Formats: sequence, structure tokens, C-alpha cells
Amino acid sequence: MVEALGEPLDDSEQQITIGSRVVVDWRCVCGRCYECRRGVFGYCENLRRGTLGGFADYGTAPVSQLRVVPGSVPLEDASFCEPLACVLNAHSFTEIPVGADVVVVGLGPIGLLHLQLARGRGARVIGVDPLPSRRELALALGAHDVIDTAQESPVAEVQALTEGRGADAVLIAVGAVDAIRQGLEMAAINGWVNIFAGTHPPADVPVDPNLVHYRQLRVTGSHDYNPHHFSTALKLLQHKIVRVAPLVSHRFELAALSEAFETTANRRGMKSIVSPDGKVEEDQACSRAELG
Repeated sequence: MVEALGEPLDDSEQQITIGSRVVVDWRCVCGRCYECRRGVFGYCENLRRGTLGGFADYGTAPVSQLRVVPGSVPLEDASFCEPLACVLNAHSFTEIPVGADVVVVGLGPIGLLHLQLARGRGARVIGVDPLPSRRELALALGAHDVIDTAQESPVAEVQALTEGRGADAVLIAVGAVDAIRQGLEMAAINGWVNIFAGTHPPADVPVDPNLVHYRQLRVTGSHDYNPHHFSTALKLLQHKIVRVAPLVSHRFELAALSEAFETTANRRGMKSIVSPDGKVEEDQACSRAELG
């Protein structure tokens, strides 16, 4: 919510007023450097973090980085613009035709965004995760099949579910060596594999290059997003093409920030939301009922 404005706004910014409900794209790109000129805005050579005040009562941001949130979109939902924009960037590197078999490895909040976007593009989606609660939510959000990696070989199960061909596209939404290796093994001939999540610490993945060579795999990475992805994410949220309210499992006041981080680090629930005033808009309070 805009509380105050600084310098006079130009004509393109007049829609921003005191009281406007906004979401902030914190990456300020210059639009002039080599990377920006060729459209790779996430690698802007003059990239600035244009906002101040994360996890605070108030913050500041250039007006150019604000997007007005439509009245039908809860502010909690709008807070997903940044991760959803990153997911859109990954899909721009991954060919998913109508009817494709798509595997999403890792069904945390990011994986469930991938799942919904792939489903919206007309794919048959298979979710892979060891946690029952996440597999259950994946099915509720549109997964056609799920695989329990704690009990089954995910590679063998993907083969069984695709008549032995493997997946046309694999989206790896967890930064784990085994997940990346298995994701490559799941892919079909001419398949696409997107390594979405980074590993921490850096790691080596043992891969037989013949796997990539003989199957003609297209292996891509993706990082960040461009300004249009951010705007598109807000549009997807506005029209419920991607639903994010069901992903929120915990809400914390700012004073409970350490508890919020601990909850997320220990994989309790799904997404944790931290609100400066601890309040939740009425139209977005808990969400699993929306799944029906």
C-alpha cells in the first residue's frame, strides 16, 4: 500500500496514488547495457536493487518498479509475482507442446507453480516428491499422477507412466544432486530438462554424456526473470490461471520473523508469509477450501 510519494510523477506513472495497492519488482534494470539490449534483463550489467525495507514496517521503491494490484487480487497472492516470474522465465527455455508428458521434480511452492503453468499449457503433468502432503496438494492443483520417491524409483515410474518413452519435459525444482541426475534419466528422446534450482553448496552431478548425446536432450538452466515476466505473473494471478493461496500454510507477524525462517528451513508446511502488521486480508484467509 502506497503511504507517500516523493518526486512528481510523469504521465506514465499517474496511476500510482496514495493508497494504491502495489507489488514491487525489486530488480531495476538499465535497459541500455549489452545484456539488456539483447533482452537478457536478468543479467543487466547495471542491475540495482531498487527497494529498501524488506521485512520492515515500511519500505521505499522507485515508482517505475511498482505494479498496481487489481482489486480482485489479494496482496498475499501478489507477493508471489517474483517467484512466478522466475518460473515463467524457466518455461520460456522449455518447449512444452499440448499433450506433452511433463515431470515436475520437487513439489514445494516453486514446483507447484511449475505444475500449474505446465497444466495450463495443456500438458499431462507428473509430480515427484517424497512428502505425502505435497503430493496430495499437487493432485488437488491439477497433477495427473504423482510419484512417491520414498517408496518408488522415480525414473522407473516415469517410464511406466509414459509407455516406456520418458518425459517430454522435466522441470527440476529442487537443488539436489540425485534429483538432477534422475531428472536427466527421466527425459525422453528429444526431451527438455530445465535445472531450475541451484545447489548449495556447489556440487558435481555424475552424468554419462552418452545419455545427453544419444537421446538428443536439450538441457537448460534458468535464473531470474525479465520485467515482462513480472507483469505476466500478476496477470496469471489476477485471472486465477495460477492459484497461490493454497500454497500458504503459515502466516507470521514481523516480530516472529525468526520462527518463520525456522518453519521454512525445517520444511514444515508449504509457504510462510510474513506481514508487518500480522493481518491478512479477509478475501484471502486460508485457502485449502478453494481447492474444491
